[in-house]
Amino acid sequence: MITTKEVKVKIVEELTSEYIESELAKMGLDVLKWAITGYDKNFYTINAAVICN
Repeated sequence: MITTKEVKVKIVEELTSEYIESELAKMGLDVLKWAITGYDKNFYTINAAVICN
């Protein structure tokens, strides 16, 4: 089954897709696609399509 999940990822000085994908992997998420949907002073808000087992 595929679902969506909203997570927070710490803001870094040099943002790359590899950084976001590695942070999502550290959270144990099996991600199909993701998008930054917001941010605040410390975190990006990521909305991800996730495969659930």
